[in-house]
Amino acid sequence: MRTIFILLLLAATNVNGQTKKYTAEYNKGYRGGFIKGQTSRDNALEFAVIGDFGRGGEYFQKDVAATLAQAVTGINASFIVATGDNIYPDGVASTQDPLWRLSFEDVFYQYPLHRAWYAVLGNHDYHGNPQAQVDYSKVSQRWHMPARYYAFKRKIAGSNEALFVFLDTNPLDREAYTSPYGKELQAQDSARQLRWLEETLSDTSSNLRWKIVIGHHPCYTAGNRALNTPYIRYALEPLLEKYKVDIYISGHEHHLQYLHPKGKHTRHFISGAGSEANEQLQPRGAYDFFAPIQGFMTFSLMADNVCVQAISRKGEILHTINFNK
Repeated sequence: MRTIFILLLLAATNVNGQTKKYTAEYNKGYRGGFIKGQTSRDNALEFAVIGDFGRGGEYFQKDVAATLAQAVTGINASFIVATGDNIYPDGVASTQDPLWRLSFEDVFYQYPLHRAWYAVLGNHDYHGNPQAQVDYSKVSQRWHMPARYYAFKRKIAGSNEALFVFLDTNPLDREAYTSPYGKELQAQDSARQLRWLEETLSDTSSNLRWKIVIGHHPCYTAGNRALNTPYIRYALEPLLEKYKVDIYISGHEHHLQYLHPKGKHTRHFISGAGSEANEQLQPRGAYDFFAPIQGFMTFSLMADNVCVQAISRKGEILHTINFNK
């Protein structure tokens, strides 16, 4: 009798047909809403990616946060990736800066978002005190940036694993050295980071199925910076291709994008639409998918397949990408 009641309740609230993970949370009392058409798969490692978001709740950031909460519930995301420019316009001054509450804690307040966030530094984060964002890991239970670059592995199913590598791409951007935070960049050892990256990517473990690299700056973009000199591509792509990195994820450009360059192994994703976006923006370069609207992406990893969904602030599934190992 109780099962029949639950099914009738789900049908009445239009959540039938949702993912098993969503309905499980609904049965336990979750009422935050859902995303129609969202994909979630049993035994998959699933996570969300959002970038360029910290604007005090403005520029639709609150809408994005509410929809992100629905998305991570629908897939029961293991964690959330933040691709940089976490706090606008000039980062934070310290771990106690009020902007932490204004642009992060009090915007992404929904219970589903109180899970691990793994973040990288963006160029706007360097305008302030970038080390404070590293140190905030000791203040917040959900904010994780143990260093300016770091890596970890996660289980997928059985003994299969995915390698996640988080970079500080700011020292790799030559143009940034003439900026007001140029001295801060000069204090970083970009060559050392690249050596560390190569050593990390050279992992030949037999159970390692996917290599995923995250940085703020994209290697390829069809957005506003499409005509700029691609210094990040020059710095990273040789290593990405040499070590068969499957996915490179970035932000910086305020849109959602996917591109698999012809003849290349690595697939490139941009998720930098966490707040400000220009819906009239026309693509200026090559792309397989391009959407100039606020939103984020979700990733579902299985041993031999990846499913990525781009989701708008309105809760629309803009595009679904599937590819095999």
